[in-house]
Amino acid sequence: MKPESDANVIELEQKVFDMGNEPMPRGAWWWWFWLFFFNNPKNPATPQQLMILWSTKNVREIECNNLKIRLNHHPMDRSNLDGAVAAWYFDGEKMHHNFILEQCSIHVSDRGLSSDSRTPTCFSINETKNTVKIGDDFTFIAKAENNHDFTMPSYHSHTYLGNMGYSMIRLNHLDLSGRLKNETIQGSAYFQRVFVNAPAIPWYWGIFHFENGGVLTYFKPHLLGKSIKKEITFFDGNKTHEFTDIDIKLKVSGENIPTFTVSGENKHEKINFIVNSYSHSSWAFRRRVLGIISNKLTYNEYPAIISDLKLTNKKTGEKIISEDLGKSVGNAEHTTGLLL
Repeated sequence: MKPESDANVIELEQKVFDMGNEPMPRGAWWWWFWLFFFNNPKNPATPQQLMILWSTKNVREIECNNLKIRLNHHPMDRSNLDGAVAAWYFDGEKMHHNFILEQCSIHVSDRGLSSDSRTPTCFSINETKNTVKIGDDFTFIAKAENNHDFTMPSYHSHTYLGNMGYSMIRLNHLDLSGRLKNETIQGSAYFQRVFVNAPAIPWYWGIFHFENGGVLTYFKPHLLGKSIKKEITFFDGNKTHEFTDIDIKLKVSGENIPTFTVSGENKHEKINFIVNSYSHSSWAFRRRVLGIISNKLTYNEYPAIISDLKLTNKKTGEKIISEDLGKSVGNAEHTTGLLL
């Protein structure tokens, strides 16, 4: 990840809602994606989580969890998108699937977006403050309090073939405050704004926040048994450690709740950790191509925590372990299938 200057940070924040210069090939996909992790007084070991996503895709029709979404982009007004808003909510005990799932208009301005869905939603940026509102019940306020490069807005892109690939603006860690009905919430948040101009292939991904300010993320898209990209990035609260030689093993227990055993190695260090899921929600996307070919992508999301983390310096033997980092909270993704 390339550190961003103050000028670049401001420029990236301005681009969060700017779609004007991006191409619109058939199948192109945009989304604005938030994960909120917040306190669960009844059981602190399983923090509450809410994911919300505003999205549009340049196709005529796509199905998500049995909802047929019919889209009209001709001509396309990029300030008034035909798209959908979706959310799930883990309340600390129960997962609320399809908490929101609705086709709607997404109204985009220079500093925010909103949906005209039955449960109104909006996302706005005011200087360093990101505000997301869902109906009358949820208000999330996310701010970057740590000015380390890894927690600043960053830009990432990857090309698979020709001009096909993705680009992303990402905020790895923000401090979270807000309100759930009449109760105050505290926690952390993650944000990404993504443009994809390629088929959606299977992937493993995760983002985790630690009590001491550490952040851990990994990504492994793959197709036909071949990894397209492999990376683990671990910010220990002071220093960033990066790995491109990684391995992920999946083990599923009862109720379809998996654990992921992840390891990585570079010239100087090695890392191992276990991702322990405690809930699950998913989105099943289906689409017909040329009217006859049906393809499907199942997008699984798992509220999770990290255990048994060990980062070892190969030369000195010095270690960072889970106990040095404090409690963790995060989300793991695992997708199967293919979406054209």
